[in-house]
Amino acid sequence: MKASRLSFLLLGSALVLALPSFAGNTVKKSLEINDKVTVQGVQLLPGNYKIEWTEPGPKTEVSILRGRDLLATVPAQIVSENIPNEQSGYGVKTGMDGHPSLTEIFFSGEKYQLELGAGAPTDKAVASGSRNSN
Repeated sequence: MKASRLSFLLLGSALVLALPSFAGNTVKKSLEINDKVTVQGVQLLPGNYKIEWTEPGPKTEVSILRGRDLLATVPAQIVSENIPNEQSGYGVKTGMDGHPSLTEIFFSGEKYQLELGAGAPTDKAVASGSRNSN
C-alpha cells in the first residue's frame, strides 16, 4: 500500500512539472519606446519595456511590462517575414482621437513581427535605425 502511494505521488509530481512544457515557451524581449503611445487604452510613456508572449503562434497574447508592473495585455498575431529585421522598433497608427496607438512590434535579427489588436495597417514604423520592408 505504501509503495502504491509513493508511485502515485511520483507520477503526479512528474505530470505537474511537465505541464509548463505543454503550454509553450515564453518569449521575453525588451523594447525602447520613444513616443507617447496607447495600447488597449493604456498610455505608455517613453522608456524601456518588457514584451512577453507564449509560443507557438500565430495567435498569442502579448504582455507589456515596465519593471515588474504589467501595464497591458493585448491579443496579437505573429507574422513571419522573409528576412530578419535590421532594428527593433514599433509601428503606430493615429487613432480617431489623434493619439498614436501601438499596432506592431518588431525585433532586431528576428524574422517576424507582432501585429497587435486587429492588425490595422500602420501610419509609420519607429526604430533606432531602418527596418526591412517586405
